[in-house]
Amino acid sequence: MQQRPYIICLMMTSLDGKILADKWGDSDTVQRLSKSFEEIHEEIGINAWIVGRKTMERDFTKGAEPVLKEGAPPVPRTDFVADPAATSFAIAVDPKAKLGWHRSTMQGDHVITVLTEEASDAYLANLQDIGVSYIFAGKSGIDLHTATKKLYTLFGIEKLMLEGGGLLNGSFLNEGLVDEFNQLLLPIVDGSAENSSVFEIPKKKNDSTLFKLEEIKKLPDDILWLKYKTAIA
Repeated sequence: MQQRPYIICLMMTSLDGKILADKWGDSDTVQRLSKSFEEIHEEIGINAWIVGRKTMERDFTKGAEPVLKEGAPPVPRTDFVADPAATSFAIAVDPKAKLGWHRSTMQGDHVITVLTEEASDAYLANLQDIGVSYIFAGKSGIDLHTATKKLYTLFGIEKLMLEGGGLLNGSFLNEGLVDEFNQLLLPIVDGSAENSSVFEIPKKKNDSTLFKLEEIKKLPDDILWLKYKTAIA
């Protein structure tokens, strides 16, 4: 049995596969369409979600600068479980330790940040002070296999919701770490070349990944909920 969570990627996209962007506007219609994401997130009901540094910074920490503890002594590069009793988790992949954390929860979920060993002692000392858990998944770059194994073994996370951005999704896919893809297809066309698509893979390791369609649901406002599982050759 694989020692990692079952990983579901949940994303909301335009008809041309672009991720929700500010350029879609903020009309009542767009806001109503966007709200469907949180509703489906809650319906699926997984208690652990993971995003990349840029997504966490933009949507949740709101650009907060990293906090460094002055005069921090050397901190061992060992994983830190701040709250062993936690049952729900907000997880960020932050290779360069750029996120500014001021509390140990995000939307009621215990925060875990995935770091490299390059994170400074001062940064780690602050995380310990405020009760944010952290794990190391590489010396200078993130190894997602190591990260997901630690999320499983240290925190008991059996199912994990992957929610972007495109580069993080692509990294998981590139490593064969996406078991299921749930796409909320909105009746919007983006049309821009600069906005990210669901999966962005700068250096592909394998051929295209095949998925098998499991279910289609039509939701209010002409949204389609498409459920795919990874096809096994």
